[in-house]
Amino acid sequence: MPDASPALSRRALGTIFSCAVALGIAAELRAVQFTTPHMLSRDGYYHARYANLLPSRGLSRKFEWTQYSFWKDHFSDKEFLFHVWLAPFCRSEATMVAGAKFAAWLLAGAVIAAFAFALRATGVRGPPIWAFALAGSGSHFIYRLSECRAHVLSIGFFIVGTALLLKGKWKWLAAVGFVYAWSYAAPHLLVAIALAHLAATWIHNGKPEWRGAAAAAAGVFAGLLLHPYSPNSLHMWWVQNVVVLQQTWGGSTMGLTWGDEFDAVPTRSLVTDSIGVFISLAAGVILSVVSARAQRLSSRSFSLLFITFATFGLYCLSGRFIEYFAPSAVWLLASVISDLLEGRDLAELWKTRQGSVTWVATVAALLLTQNHFHTVGRTMKEAGRVKGPVMSGAAKWVRANVPAGANVGHLNWGDFVQLFASDPDHRYINGLDPAFMLVTDPPRIRYWEEVRTGKKPLDPVEFGDTFLTNVLVVTREVPRQVRICEDALLERVYEDEGAIVYVLPKASRAEAEPK
Repeated sequence: MPDASPALSRRALGTIFSCAVALGIAAELRAVQFTTPHMLSRDGYYHARYANLLPSRGLSRKFEWTQYSFWKDHFSDKEFLFHVWLAPFCRSEATMVAGAKFAAWLLAGAVIAAFAFALRATGVRGPPIWAFALAGSGSHFIYRLSECRAHVLSIGFFIVGTALLLKGKWKWLAAVGFVYAWSYAAPHLLVAIALAHLAATWIHNGKPEWRGAAAAAAGVFAGLLLHPYSPNSLHMWWVQNVVVLQQTWGGSTMGLTWGDEFDAVPTRSLVTDSIGVFISLAAGVILSVVSARAQRLSSRSFSLLFITFATFGLYCLSGRFIEYFAPSAVWLLASVISDLLEGRDLAELWKTRQGSVTWVATVAALLLTQNHFHTVGRTMKEAGRVKGPVMSGAAKWVRANVPAGANVGHLNWGDFVQLFASDPDHRYINGLDPAFMLVTDPPRIRYWEEVRTGKKPLDPVEFGDTFLTNVLVVTREVPRQVRICEDALLERVYEDEGAIVYVLPKASRAEAEPK
């Protein structure tokens, strides 16, 4: 019988290498996450608090914490399964932030693991190496991956969905689409990549593979329709994906300020913050041409080429889409290299071209390793500069001194996540997205925008009557808004280095309480 020990040894070494890579990446992601005790994104405070309240709220369709948003009476939890995942880690108010960060770390590690398994399932060689490459593809991606937000779960669905498309597992793809719709605000991304796959198969094989797009669309639509918050889920999808994008990419009709993540990124960021992604894209495209000329380009790589260009287009529109562009670019490069090595005896290649193979492998390993650790170090520095919730002190004062259930005024929709996290006993104007108020109460949001930007002087009585509030919490991070309040001669009742609480004089309103 032939000696099987060399094969067993190779498998054992492969297993040891895979485990070492997995443990190393997990340790690095943990270091990034816990470089700071604060959330890496302030929206994480909302998610932690909502997960903390989820067991008592259940499937309530009201969200009284935003009084002038359509959420007040027609709430839909667009990240329902993400909050279900967070809930066990956020049971205690005292430890909910630390618990949410721990849950975010686990989820980030699961995404990298899913990427490695997806590559293995689709026949790509060396999944641990490419998982290592993705984890070092750039600080922009790793930072986004480490945030406590539902887009991290979406990255996982994107990876799994792409693998199912490439494998032709249509029923499983529909199931992923269904679960995706219960987990994230933009599950139609799965349909978009399925359409890219359809176009690729049409050009490559001369016949479109429409079943993938049909399965993805059916799964996503069924998930939205049978959502625990349906039909509110359908309205939520429309506002989040049509109204918001019309306002951000088409130009706001009121000049509203939207999240920075919707801004286009400068070209240089591909080199400064995402050098691994840039190299993967460039090398993947070049080797795709080489492989095609050698008639070695697989349908898998051709589809990944289309998917990568689709995600690159999204990235050019908004930097936030690095979360899909990065894995698709690395996956493309890995796939094309696998195509070029397909059917070749690596041992024989080593013997015949030892010098060139050694040179190429050494340079690639050095670049990969250097970029990986540069990415981790740069991301840790960025995480270390994160500020905590500067309005938490003011929110805690309000919680202790203002009657529970009263409306609390603030000047920015972004203030809500901090106020809600530290003080869920009171009610606020709007949060998470200006569109949630825009579609419900255009006159009030127009007034709010004019006051907060200084286009309209702050009349304390008018502001209090408009939003039925007797107090106004203002962050010091926007000095202009502090000056607006000072010019209105408002009385300070609390202040710290992060925020100020002002009293608004009563006029026609009897009590500043929500209706």
